[in-house]
Amino acid sequence: MADSVVTGLFVPMSLLYLSATSGESLVRVGILLSVAGAITLPFPLWVGRLVDGVGPKRVVLVAQLLQAAGFAGYLVTTSPTMLFIAAVVTSLGQRAFWSSIFTLVSYLADGDSDARARERWFGVIGSLRAAGYGVGALTAGVILSMKSNLASRGAIGADVLLLLVAAVLVGAGIPGRAAPSAGRDREHQERGYRVLWADRPYLGLVALNTAFALCNVMLGIAFPPFVTHRLPSMIWAIGPLLAANTIVQAIFQPMVVRLIRSLSRDRSLCLAGALWASWACLTIAPEWAPRVIWLPCLTIAILCYSAAQLVHSPVSNALAADAAPADVRGRYLAIFQTSFAVATVVAPIMFSILFEKSSYAPWTTLALLGLLTIPATLFLASRLPKPALLGGVAPV
Repeated sequence: MADSVVTGLFVPMSLLYLSATSGESLVRVGILLSVAGAITLPFPLWVGRLVDGVGPKRVVLVAQLLQAAGFAGYLVTTSPTMLFIAAVVTSLGQRAFWSSIFTLVSYLADGDSDARARERWFGVIGSLRAAGYGVGALTAGVILSMKSNLASRGAIGADVLLLLVAAVLVGAGIPGRAAPSAGRDREHQERGYRVLWADRPYLGLVALNTAFALCNVMLGIAFPPFVTHRLPSMIWAIGPLLAANTIVQAIFQPMVVRLIRSLSRDRSLCLAGALWASWACLTIAPEWAPRVIWLPCLTIAILCYSAAQLVHSPVSNALAADAAPADVRGRYLAIFQTSFAVATVVAPIMFSILFEKSSYAPWTTLALLGLLTIPATLFLASRLPKPALLGGVAPV
């Protein structure tokens, strides 16, 4: 949750604050942050190997400390070079965190006797993440309204403190996993990624999740500019609707996990694809509908998006964990998480190009993408381990 508070607090004010402290334009700051993120994309390959070697808890701890160091760097940034170095350190910490945290949660879930416990564990994590991001974003909005550089610096200082506190809590409150012996570790180093690259069904799962992740990240990227340019009288609704999504995520995740318990994981993912397709169709519907139903259309669209995310997040992470051999799970889950990293890089470019062609193009593409995940999921399900689809752990 602390990591989500940090993200929600920093992202809205990042460009403005870093531009003011470094003396660079918003465009230049954006480019520096994008480049810093892009050059760290291969980092999870090494992180996954490290997780299997020393255990996920230690990697999560280091990731929190790296992020804290990066944000501390933002506090003393006075030049583009310093900004870039701080951004790289922060990005490395974020890549390490997301490449290890789900393995840590998965190992904790291993001790649960419930065969579908992973969904519950990942559901709780998702609920806390949504609540944390909402708190951070709300606080950032207040700070931005103050138009005070001192307040912004205080917020980033709070980010550093939160990350350090999170590291202490992880270190003190979560049991560690003993690192494998040196001989066993060498065996893993020899077979780890070789096994993964040969596991075509799992690589297919990563590719499929990239499509889901594109739908997932498009709300924040595509929804505000679409409403602003095509439905200008509804601009006032953007904030409340995005806030509603966060509230729904935070409150209803445990309930949704219980509701989909009777479904196999492949059917749950098909449901998520259908819901994201519905979200895209309902978002574009006001282009042809009377103005009186614009707000109901957009509201139902956001609820469809929220429902899709509530289904997809715990199920996809649980499936990815159970479909991975236990002894190299760190590598597998690190690669699985790159699907979200790729989506965050592709989504802005994809939306910009499609929206320039027409206002319909992004939403038509997303609707088709959501629908195509259904046959793709069913095809892939026949090739994945059945225990992983039903909640058991795939054999090593």
